[in-house]
Amino acid sequence: MMRHVIIRCVAFLAAVLGTHAQEAGLPVPADTVYDERHYVISPRPLYRFRMSGSAGLSLAVLPQPLTEYPTPAPMVDLRFKLSLPLGLAGYGRLGSNLATSLAQGGGLYGIPLGPLTIAPGYSVAFVYGNITYVDGFNTTQKRWINYPMVSASWRFPKASLTARLEAEFTTSVISEIEGQPTGGDRNLWTGGALTIAFEQPFFADRHLLLGITLQSSSDPYQAWFLYNQFKDRLFSSEFFIGFIL
Repeated sequence: MMRHVIIRCVAFLAAVLGTHAQEAGLPVPADTVYDERHYVISPRPLYRFRMSGSAGLSLAVLPQPLTEYPTPAPMVDLRFKLSLPLGLAGYGRLGSNLATSLAQGGGLYGIPLGPLTIAPGYSVAFVYGNITYVDGFNTTQKRWINYPMVSASWRFPKASLTARLEAEFTTSVISEIEGQPTGGDRNLWTGGALTIAFEQPFFADRHLLLGITLQSSSDPYQAWFLYNQFKDRLFSSEFFIGFIL
């Protein structure tokens, strides 16, 4: 009986010391605590400077009725998170498939509540579309989109599940067809999106990122070259996978 009590006390003390060591930036055994260094989408704060990122692919399914049938649009997908003191973090995304390129950056404030973390945040994205290299097309577009958001993440022993809810506010759209400017949405709430991401160990200290973004927008940026005239809320989905570096 006494042996079991001693073992439990030692285990409890190791867990407490491991948690404090992690917050202080000291090395701790990988199997002792949840290691936020290997997570990109999770907003759980790290309380010190740390850059993490992922590299992979995304696959957006362009919405009907803009296309006769669901059409996939693959894209190289890079995501990153910069952990800062005081529970703050910067996050962003870079993506391109030549026809459409995206650069997004923003910040959030993580509030840990046990295994749950709640984080309000805000980001801005610049989208550049170009299909002048296709015969018969001479079209470009530049777009600025703002994304106020809130996310919630649940910490498992060796994984993280995150849901992020974003509103889509389009502040500027500049399009050109054959060198002639055309109109576009400006300063409008054009929709919103829900992203669900799961991050888990893959190999050694490498983690795998899996997720899906469900978007409802009157002007989805992935379909900028389809000359949308419906202005109704169109539903599209985007699947993404990445290896956390």
